[in-house]
Amino acid sequence: MRTLACILLASSLLPAHASPYTAGPGCRLPEHVDGRRFTNLSDPIWAPDNPNAGRMVRVDFSGNRYLLSVLGTRLRVHGSYTYRRIADNMAVIDMHEAFQAADSHYQLMLSCHTDLQGRFVFTQFDGPIEPRRRQNGGTWTLQPR
Repeated sequence: MRTLACILLASSLLPAHASPYTAGPGCRLPEHVDGRRFTNLSDPIWAPDNPNAGRMVRVDFSGNRYLLSVLGTRLRVHGSYTYRRIADNMAVIDMHEAFQAADSHYQLMLSCHTDLQGRFVFTQFDGPIEPRRRQNGGTWTLQPR
C-alpha cells in the first residue's frame, strides 16, 4: 500500500502538470527554519486518520524548539524539531511533543510550488490522540522575512 509520502516523492519526478504534489520548477526551500513562521492548512476532508481536517496552524521555529498555535483556539503546543532539506525543492521536519499521556512523534515532508508556498504530508508515528499513527496532507505558507 502506498502512503501519501511515497506518492509525494514519486510525483516530484513527474512533469509539473501531472500531480498537485509536484514541486514547482526552480522553487527552493530555506536552508534552515530558525526564526521563521509557517502557516499550515490541513486538507478539509475529514477521515478517521485526519481528525484535524481543515484546521489551520501557525508554527514558529526558534533554535531547536517550536510553538504550534491552532488558529481560532487557545491551543498552543511546544516541541522540539530537526529540519533538513533533502533537495532544493524538498525538506523534512521531524517534530516531537511531550505530553503527560504520551509523547507525539511526527514528520512534515515539504515540497514547494514557490519559495514561500507548497504542499506538506503529515505523518504521525505515535501520539496520545487516536489514531496514534495517521497521515494527512495540506498546504504550507512560509511568511516572508
